Amino acid sequence: MENKWLHKAKLFFQKFQIKNERRLVIYLICVGIASIFWLLNALEKEYTVELSFPVRYTNMPKSKMLVNTPPKNFVLEVRSYGFTLLRYKLSMAFSPLVFNVDEIAGDLINGTQKNNYAIPSRYYRKKISDQISNELNLTSIQPDTVHFQFDRILTQKKKVVPDVSLGFKKQHYLYDEIVVTPDSIEVLGPESILDTLPHIKTNYQQYKELGHLIQRNVSLQKIKNLEFSTNRVTIQIPVEEYTEKQLTIPVKIDSLPRKIHVHLFPAEVKVTFLISLSRFSDVLPSDFRASVSYQDIKNNLDYLPVKLDKTPAQFKLVNFAPMKIEYLIEN
Repeated sequence: MENKWLHKAKLFFQKFQIKNERRLVIYLICVGIASIFWLLNALEKEYTVELSFPVRYTNMPKSKMLVNTPPKNFVLEVRSYGFTLLRYKLSMAFSPLVFNVDEIAGDLINGTQKNNYAIPSRYYRKKISDQISNELNLTSIQPDTVHFQFDRILTQKKKVVPDVSLGFKKQHYLYDEIVVTPDSIEVLGPESILDTLPHIKTNYQQYKELGHLIQRNVSLQKIKNLEFSTNRVTIQIPVEEYTEKQLTIPVKIDSLPRKIHVHLFPAEVKVTFLISLSRFSDVLPSDFRASVSYQDIKNNLDYLPVKLDKTPAQFKLVNFAPMKIEYLIEN
């Protein structure tokens, strides 16, 4: 008997559950239909929303260079029906708006010496409106003003400087300056950069164990916003072997009065230096000058310090002796 009542109870609850599930399904269908009608009704109304569009700037002034970054996006406040706005909102990317600088603000920019310009939206609102769908009514644009900062484009001549690190074989040296061909180039770019640019450097070059003259074609270091008349130059590095040479140089007395006679002991110094082999026979004692000061004599110094006033720049490791000499004043 007990099992019979349990069976009847189970059947009752099953019928109740099926009945409730049917009611729930019917309820959800009704809610869905109502929502669709509500959405359709809502989409038939007009709304004002903001849409962000990317911007592409074209036709910049040829005599000026843009140095700031204008807005990359315009936020357009538009009014339209819900269906149209929903379609735009669901679009993941909009085509860029074209901001034709010459067409929109050419009269303001060209032919003036100014570098900074503020272009209000009244100058470009119509141009922007024509680029979006006629289903959208443009009500405002942000930013309301676009700022452009330009710099005049000039051409200046700049010296080319070699950027090199040199290593030599034993007793080998530069016997002259490094030659760059061409030694100067024309540089085109913004005035603000050119006015602070002292020279143009070659790309860094490192040379080791140099033992003879070498010639290389090297590129120039690139600088943003600058154009060069040539991007490569030739550098010539004059290297030669040096050898030791010694000369005897007379010592002169600076500022010696005519009526005073002074004898120096010794009256000469020996100069020792390194010189390139090609110039060994060309160097003369007259290429040097050694001297003492009469003021030191007046100060009664026991020994006069010798100065080497003149030495050719191409000579290396120049030494002389003695560095102090004695003297005798003749009455």
